[in-house]
Amino acid sequence: MSTPLIPVKTRSAHWGWDEHRYFGKRVFADLTGKASLSGLLALSVAGRPLPPDCVDLIDDVAGAVTLADPRIWPLKLTRLVASYGSTLPAVAAGLLTEEDARIGPWACVHAAHTLLELREALADQLDVSSRLSETVRLRLGTRAFVWGFGTPFRAYDERLVALREHVVRRGRDQLPYYRLMNATADIIRETRRVEPNLGIALAAVFLDMGLTPTQIGALVAALMQHMFFAQAVEGAAQADTVLQRLPDDSVDYAGRSPRQSPRARGTVGTAAGCAPPRPLPLDEVGVM
Repeated sequence: MSTPLIPVKTRSAHWGWDEHRYFGKRVFADLTGKASLSGLLALSVAGRPLPPDCVDLIDDVAGAVTLADPRIWPLKLTRLVASYGSTLPAVAAGLLTEEDARIGPWACVHAAHTLLELREALADQLDVSSRLSETVRLRLGTRAFVWGFGTPFRAYDERLVALREHVVRRGRDQLPYYRLMNATADIIRETRRVEPNLGIALAAVFLDMGLTPTQIGALVAALMQHMFFAQAVEGAAQADTVLQRLPDDSVDYAGRSPRQSPRARGTVGTAAGCAPPRPLPLDEVGVM
């Protein structure tokens, strides 16, 4: 007796004849010529259209997150894979490193959980400064570091400085999670002498749009794809062989000495009068 198939339900899209559907919207009548790429990305992640002011701020975020130096390790991996001549595998390799990593989009996910935890503990008493200070010190005081704070190699995150003016200009700096982020930053700045970074700002901005932490991670990853394409396209065109194999004189081996097998040491077969086989050089060895 065959097992009955359980249908997989989706509300994301439907292919029609003269018109298609995407999250309930008509692709040609409602989206084409009207929705921006940022709006489509937000719709894809949230499953619902976001208001125009939210989409406009998402456009600002896409610009502010652009830090595409190929020395940053996820982008370095993209560049390395691209050196073999293909673009999409290189983009995929870089993006695959991002989920749950300590840098990149998932730092926003962890920062969002921190803000949600603080908001729940405060029970909406954000305006009671003594209560906020007590809660932040109690909840975060024993942690080695706080998600969304501190910027490697520099005193502050210049991306947050740039984004902040757009958040203020669009009047979204007075929303609950952004206010909580600023208030928390004041306390951590005083107690730990570190500044907030872009991660917690994006967490606050997107929580105020009603996104969940997982949706925030996905959306930030989508908004960072252009950086990976930049490295993948350029890297594939250059196909630098130095990224495929470093010169031998640039590599130092710091591990233990390689072990020899009994046969290589000449202790196998000698009792029967057999000469031990000669050790083969590396370029003569086939490895399966």
